[in-house]
Amino acid sequence: MKTQSFVLTSLVLLVSIISCKKDDSAKLPATGELTATNAVAALPSPFKVAYYAFDATPNVLPLTNFANEANVVVLFEGTAWEMADSVHYGSSSSYILNVNPNYHSYKSIRDHVKILQQRGVKVLMNVDDAASWNTTTPFTTYNGVGLTYLQYAAFAKACIIDSLHFDGIALDVEHMGSTAANTNFTNLVKAFGAYFGPLSNNPTGTVYTAAIYSGGQAGYAIGQSTSVAAYLNFVEDMGYFQNNTTRFNRWANYIGAPKTMIGVSKQYNSVSTAITAAAWQPANGTKKAGIMVFAGNVDSSYTNRIFRAVTN
Repeated sequence: MKTQSFVLTSLVLLVSIISCKKDDSAKLPATGELTATNAVAALPSPFKVAYYAFDATPNVLPLTNFANEANVVVLFEGTAWEMADSVHYGSSSSYILNVNPNYHSYKSIRDHVKILQQRGVKVLMNVDDAASWNTTTPFTTYNGVGLTYLQYAAFAKACIIDSLHFDGIALDVEHMGSTAANTNFTNLVKAFGAYFGPLSNNPTGTVYTAAIYSGGQAGYAIGQSTSVAAYLNFVEDMGYFQNNTTRFNRWANYIGAPKTMIGVSKQYNSVSTAITAAAWQPANGTKKAGIMVFAGNVDSSYTNRIFRAVTN
């Protein structure tokens, strides 16, 4: 468990965000005003993204030894808020602490994240979308305070960057099904971009991505909108069971190949098919963003072989 000083720091951050009823300095600038002051040269290219699914089966490897070829790792399951403030959002009975043989405390997860970062790996926290994102209060705190999209984005930044010192976020856009995203939803996606990704105040140090696919209608508001996708480093198609070229072009035809990658999964994609997908590049000569492996901890050999196939 975290130390008392860590808990107090998290609580102070939380209180400061919730109590901010109006903060003009936190208002998101118009798209044209958000300018990356530096190229993303410090970020890996191509991106080799491995999702660590805490409930993957089989799952015998820790974070530090499941995807040695990856340069980006996404923590999938749990929330940043429970790791940053376990007093109010976490629990010893939390799913993330009981489903995986390697991790039974938040500290053990954070310790292994630090090891990955020392190796130069960018570690991102998965953030699930929700029906509430289509409303004016996309997040409600432990004590019932509804946060606006600006406050929620600031809250996420306080937990993920200021408290946990992770390197960014990966949205999982699938929980609204056939419901399309509205302006409230896209406002939040852009608001996250003030703290994470190419248009943030740390464009070479943070990564911002979103996993989308054709079955989640909200994903179209990101993957087929240049103005929204501008806030992200890239999108990842997670329609593992669909044609690889079709799903790549579904987004790349709108936002460009450098902002698009597909994901593969051992459950749906053979190693030969996945290797072919990793090595493939668009015919027009423009490089794709990279490749993603979901639940890379299911089979370390599968995951690393795919990343080695990515064309530089």
